[in-house]
Amino acid sequence: MMGTEKYRWFSRSGGTSHVLPGLCLMVWLVLGSSSCLPALAQTKSAPRPSAVGLGEGRHRSTVSRTVDMPYLLYLPEEYDKSAQPMPLILYLHGGSARGNDLTKVRQTGLPALLAEDRHFPFVVLAPQCPSGEIWTDAEGLISLLDQVVATYRIDPSRIYLTGHSMGGRGTWYLAYRYPTRFAAIAPMSALSTIESWADSLVHTPVWAIHGAKDEVAPISNTEVLVNRLKTLGGNVRFTVLPEADHFILDQYDNKALYDWLLTYKNVRGKP
Repeated sequence: MMGTEKYRWFSRSGGTSHVLPGLCLMVWLVLGSSSCLPALAQTKSAPRPSAVGLGEGRHRSTVSRTVDMPYLLYLPEEYDKSAQPMPLILYLHGGSARGNDLTKVRQTGLPALLAEDRHFPFVVLAPQCPSGEIWTDAEGLISLLDQVVATYRIDPSRIYLTGHSMGGRGTWYLAYRYPTRFAAIAPMSALSTIESWADSLVHTPVWAIHGAKDEVAPISNTEVLVNRLKTLGGNVRFTVLPEADHFILDQYDNKALYDWLLTYKNVRGKP
């Protein structure tokens, strides 16, 4: 079932709205709690260098901001039929779906498959990245995830992360920033990765997927992380699609991917 309701949360006052099964249009998230948005501290700048030339300094301050993030939330019919907590997938879209129009997110990747599927065995959270950004707002994504987990019946030990292209990069990056948060991750066609991210992911199960003929994000972007994880003894599975290019969203049709995710539970907890 497809719903189009507007949900708002103001964490100082609380409050939630009812849920309809299916892919619901969750338009705005506004978080202002002290846990996510610390009060603005007095800013202290380093003193000016004592002499002409190249001097050293350090600036330290606390910055307060508001997270305002549109997203889609999918609830299967089974959510209303059982009191048991459900697993959740956080899905990060590619660069073409950025902006402030959730129709773009609906039409690509995992959300596109869910439009007609009422029995997918996960809750799926699919936020939209702002124009000009590349999924680097790790704190904003985690604050959204925290709000959804607190509001809905989610199993915190079965939270998974996946994404394609820019979202593949975001998958590696968010798991690097919050290495104890996800039970397993599945980045696809990741671009512009950094090898050192792997150092934080030794204990995170990874299934990386990449097309051998990808000219948008060369396969070396994934190989460098996979090889590093193997050297460190990480739990990494790497699927190379020999005839595929960058556009491998059909991999979200692969039931084996979801079966693999469900074999893992997170016993480390939140950071």
